[in-house]
This record gives sequence, C-alpha cells and structure tokens, in this order.
Amino acid sequence: MIFWLISVMSLVGCTENKTDDTSVDTDSGIVANGSGMGTLSFQFAMDTDYMDAMDEPAEGNFYGSLYLAEDVTGTGPVEGAVSLASVNVENVILPTDGSSTEIMLTIPDLPVTEVVVLGFLDSDGNADPANPNPDAKDPVTLPSDNDFDVVEDEDTTARIYFAFLNPS
Repeated sequence: MIFWLISVMSLVGCTENKTDDTSVDTDSGIVANGSGMGTLSFQFAMDTDYMDAMDEPAEGNFYGSLYLAEDVTGTGPVEGAVSLASVNVENVILPTDGSSTEIMLTIPDLPVTEVVVLGFLDSDGNADPANPNPDAKDPVTLPSDNDFDVVEDEDTTARIYFAFLNPS
C-alpha cells in the first residue's frame, strides 16, 4: 500500500544543512493565512517495539516531504497536494532506547501554520533516490504522529516519529 507520493521540487528557497549530508528544498513563496514565517528543526525517534520487529538496524536514509496539515488525511496527502519542502536526510541512526536523535535538519522560512511530515526510513538501503518508496518493514511516519506547528519568528524543535512498519 502506498501511503503517499514523495514530491521532488526544484531548489527555490533557503537551506540550512546541519550535517552536510541533508538536502532540503523550500518554496518560500508559500505563505499560509497571510502570516509570517518560522523554522522547524527536526530530530528522529522510533517506537522500540517496531525496532525489535525489524530485520535490520533502524538506520538509513530518510526520504520525506513536508505538507500543509490541511492537505493531509489519515492515509496521506490529498490528491493535488503540493509539498512545502522535500525532507531528505542521509545516515539517520535511530537510538535503540526510543530517545530522539540530535537535530539533524533545519528548515527555515516556513509559513506559520500546522504542517505534517510524511516519509520513511530506508533501513535496507534499497530505495531508488530518484523515486523513493518504502518496502516491507521500512519504518514509516504516520500523519497523526508527525504534525507540527510552525511558530512565527521561532525555531521549533520537532521530532519525526516512526510508529509503524510498512506492511508491503
């Protein structure tokens, strides 16, 4: 089952790279509700019960997208939804105790609104970077666990949480 379509956008906005192996594309022309801009800084974490069910360590490249919350349902983005940013982070190693990683990615100049990160951790290293999709037992994000408020003129720490393994 495909939970979402990961969008590839051209580099338009600002990017801050905390680990030098992170790529982010932002479209700073999108402003929700006519309000200002804010920043999200992302950490990663995973439910330890799902880690125990994996065939390999909970580490790999993260492929994802950031959407306006109003454009996402419980199963993924609505048809025609456009991502605000591609969220791709290389070499994510999830702590085995369920705690969060350090901040691995910062995305500035986001509209002040509620956003959702949808994506997956390619734990077996077999995703096609040009068209990444999760396969069986890759940790995936659920919309209800990964919605965040962007606060005007603030840098908010947000945790991308994996609470599910892709079944197919």
